[in-house]
Amino acid sequence: MILDPLVVVLASAGLFWCSRALLQRTLYGDLLYYVPQLQNSGLPQTVTTSHPRLARSWHSSLAQSCFSICFVECCVLFAMLMCQGFGLLTPQTRLYSWRASLLLLLVTIIIVMPASFCMVLTYRTEVPSVFNLRAMTILFPVASFVFFLSFIPLPVGLMSHNPLMINTARLVVLGTTILGLLSGLGSVNGAWSAFVRQTHIASLASVRSSETALERARSDLSERTRQLDEYSASQLQVGESWVSRLTSKRDKHRESLEQEIVGLRAFESQMTSRIATLRRRQETAEFTESFRGKWLGRIWAVYCVCRVCSSAINLLSPPSSTTASASYGDAIAHVLAYLLSLLPLDGARGTPGIDIASLSRQISLVLVGVIIFSSIRAVLMNVMRVFRITSRSMSASLMLLLLAQLMGIYLLSTVVQLRTMFPPSFNPGAPEDATEANILSTLPEYSLFGGLFDWSFLLGATGCVFARWVGGYFEDEEDM
Repeated sequence: MILDPLVVVLASAGLFWCSRALLQRTLYGDLLYYVPQLQNSGLPQTVTTSHPRLARSWHSSLAQSCFSICFVECCVLFAMLMCQGFGLLTPQTRLYSWRASLLLLLVTIIIVMPASFCMVLTYRTEVPSVFNLRAMTILFPVASFVFFLSFIPLPVGLMSHNPLMINTARLVVLGTTILGLLSGLGSVNGAWSAFVRQTHIASLASVRSSETALERARSDLSERTRQLDEYSASQLQVGESWVSRLTSKRDKHRESLEQEIVGLRAFESQMTSRIATLRRRQETAEFTESFRGKWLGRIWAVYCVCRVCSSAINLLSPPSSTTASASYGDAIAHVLAYLLSLLPLDGARGTPGIDIASLSRQISLVLVGVIIFSSIRAVLMNVMRVFRITSRSMSASLMLLLLAQLMGIYLLSTVVQLRTMFPPSFNPGAPEDATEANILSTLPEYSLFGGLFDWSFLLGATGCVFARWVGGYFEDEEDM
């Protein structure tokens, strides 16, 4: 009995350590690389943001820890579902591990994430203290978030007074709205990029001219640095009199060289990020113009359009029964689920086949995840524009916290959808402990949130279409 919980705890600790190590080497480093490209739209950049010591600052460790906690707890939830399906571990161990992971995930998303976001925005250089007055002000945004979260209306069909299920349902309501908005934004962007020809494509001449300017800036920077070193060495050889030290006479030539070096370093940093952005856009344009890129883009655009139409159809013709209300999805996902059901994947003869409605919801959720992933760069860029963060490590920490928030909400919605695919079976003749040990019974039904997703999806798509139309209108006015 003690061995099973110990295995779960040790596996969670090992996964947390591996996640931290992987984040430090890959994802966080990639975010540090992409920060100048995301901030390349007119935001000022400081030349002090490229020190490697900032990668080990306290806010980067905090962001990596929050991301790792969300990832580990979501993995534990999926692992407990698999253990229940294969009959591994004891029912009590699965249930306690499930509740502990779900509770820790909710606390991380609702309390720890907003507090960490406020801490990164509030503090700059000093390490925050728990007993500091400024640290206490972080509790006000967290308390406000929890207060407004408590006013989120619960679904009408939710018949439970369990605090864990109620908070999970409220968070799923908020997460479904956010995911719907992001999905609508990504769908319109995907269809727009495939059917509307891009006019702002970096040419090879612009890339070469930028590279020439960068080489010239680096040459000037090296020359000014050499001049400053030679001037400093000559001043040390000549020496200063005690009268000049008392009067603190300013060396205008030294200050001029130092200011010029600072400006050249800032220009070099901006040109480096600009060249990286131009090369990325050129590679994207070349892939888009290729045969494979055209067909993949058009197929994806057709799916995005079908997803918008499916959401509109679901709202215009809602299902009449509660069983059909769980079948929200899109037509392409239903077709893919039907094709998969034709494969010889059934077990022994006499076993029930694949549930097409449940499988289509899982396929639709995976495709929605792809849509969200395709639009996540635009979301991160807008976040950086709102907060106008110039520190590279601090911007990477904020993006990592935002990614952790979205990942936790998305995976939690995925777990809730698994209840519709593998519903808990209640046997009247089974003992009460066996019914209570079913971990799927602690989740609300996803059919209660289908209409909310469609409404938020259409709202995000409509807002993105309006923004695209307004942006194109003003571009036409500027061209005229």
